Amino acid sequence: MSAPGALLRFAGLVLVVALTGCSGLATREPARVPAADTWTLEGRIALRLEDEGWHASVVWQQRPGSYRLRLQGPLGQGALELSGSAAGVILERADGRISQARDPDILLYQETGWQLPVSGLRYWVRGRPVPDIGTRSRRDDQGRLVELHQAGWDIRYTDFFQTGALPRRIELVNGEVRVKLIIDQWQHLPAADEADDAS
Repeated sequence: MSAPGALLRFAGLVLVVALTGCSGLATREPARVPAADTWTLEGRIALRLEDEGWHASVVWQQRPGSYRLRLQGPLGQGALELSGSAAGVILERADGRISQARDPDILLYQETGWQLPVSGLRYWVRGRPVPDIGTRSRRDDQGRLVELHQAGWDIRYTDFFQTGALPRRIELVNGEVRVKLIIDQWQHLPAADEADDAS
């Protein structure tokens, strides 16, 4: 065999091996998570800052362009309800007091002292990163998001519902603030195919 012919065969073999190796390193396809903005979740949430903490039941109703987040029983204060839309955010307490602002995270912190990332949670509770901001993430072998770093928060997904890729348990950490969310059930959430068609 001539030297040029041998070199060509060797180069071809190297190319095949390289391409095979690259295919093995391909990025995992993300699991199919419903993208539609119409859903309701019910669950429990706990927040801890150093030696202080509270826990509450949570009902979150999300609709296109608006949401309603109800926290029941934090530190004996009764219910809190946070409602938001393009017009702004309203926080209503059990005693009827009402506060308003443009940003839900700031309003909740100013009125209660609780650092809860409502703006990001809208996406994170569904196993999705907030769009158009910096992200570091890791997925499991099923394509489900298991770790996410965004907006100063480290988010870990420790359990999922058996069907689909919807999270059941989420842990969030930002400095000394720790949040745990257990989702007991989802409602009014379309199937992944329907949601993708609608988005």
